Amino acid sequence: MDVEDYMLLFLSAWALLGALLTKSVDVFLTLLLIGLLITLEVGSLFLSKEQKEGTKPLVELLIVLFVIIVMKKVYEVLSG
Repeated sequence: MDVEDYMLLFLSAWALLGALLTKSVDVFLTLLLIGLLITLEVGSLFLSKEQKEGTKPLVELLIVLFVIIVMKKVYEVLSG
């Protein structure tokens, strides 16, 4: 198996465990972002430029969703 296969296997297992162990979509999306960022950081030496560019939109989408989640939680705390 190539390194890309191991990375995909790790991300799939991470997403499956996150989906099974969390009851909140917010927590699941945050865990998915963390897993994706860890995988990209650890495996960046083994990915081609096209593969890195292909994952950028997913990372950007998850970061935007994370910012929305954080803003929602801050609003909940401030509004009482």
